[in-house]
Amino acid sequence: MAGPDSRKKLVDWRVMHHRGRNKILKASKNPAARAKLLAEIPLPGPQPPAVLHIPEADQRSAWAPLPAFLLDTPTLHSELPPNPSRPCHSFLASFPPEIRNAIYHYAVGYPTCRSLYDNYYDQEEKATAKAESRPRSHANVGRHAKVPLSTPTILLLCKQITREALGILHLQPFVIDRIPPWIMGNAAPLSLTDFISKPTLQNLRFVQVKISLGENTDFRSGKIWIKLLSDVLEAWSEHNCLVRLKIMFKLSNVTRPNIWFYELEDYEEIVERFSCFEFRHGLRPGLIQWEHWVLDFDCAYRVGFRNPLIRVHPDPYIWQGSVIEWL
Repeated sequence: MAGPDSRKKLVDWRVMHHRGRNKILKASKNPAARAKLLAEIPLPGPQPPAVLHIPEADQRSAWAPLPAFLLDTPTLHSELPPNPSRPCHSFLASFPPEIRNAIYHYAVGYPTCRSLYDNYYDQEEKATAKAESRPRSHANVGRHAKVPLSTPTILLLCKQITREALGILHLQPFVIDRIPPWIMGNAAPLSLTDFISKPTLQNLRFVQVKISLGENTDFRSGKIWIKLLSDVLEAWSEHNCLVRLKIMFKLSNVTRPNIWFYELEDYEEIVERFSCFEFRHGLRPGLIQWEHWVLDFDCAYRVGFRNPLIRVHPDPYIWQGSVIEWL
């Protein structure tokens, strides 16, 4: 059974749910309040990519543990000795660092969970079609497509480009916002390490985890997230380079006690596991930042404010997918 602290949190979430609805109701009757609310809510449609504002100290921490073979990279002048008789058209010599960094921002980046899982389903569809084209005696029943893992080409060009591109990549957050595909007949979804190699996971500097709870009366979404996060935390417990870890909880149906009687226990366990990881394996105090949103149909209310911050669907920061999306 959930402890008193978690039950108090549930009461706070319900209060925020009530305040958020009252704010929207007031805006529907008062033109001034409506204009103020609309000014707070981002416009619908595609949003520009969020810029991650990172303190200088965190940037230095993110760049510190570069691979050893990149630390002895020769300077640009030693790599490209001046030769007056031959014009230089090298990428490193022709573009200043500011232009190169802008190019790296477009050339490198972590994939979204959706793109990773969609790629898996494409491979699975091809493997199924190939198996069906064979004689039945040669069909390999139960075999599933292998998830392809690859390194971006730009990181394989030369030491200096790799070092510069890795510096940009390390400042970008990787977002975990969906559970992996759940193959019919399996007791749990696939592991995230089937889509991201363990070394890549351990070398991430900035990570955002967006956890959906309370979505269904018959299906405990918290248990599925606990399974997913267990594999991730196990890999990070062996080794990690985390500079900042942001945990967002998206809380649905907070006014329905029949859902939260069990989901509150799962919430407690998730918080405890992350807190234990931060205490034992975090590289710095205050590694984890917590964020809570109460979902109310097509609205979301940010917890922690007396006057709740409101977001409206579709907002890609809040609504990326559901824990039961792949069932």
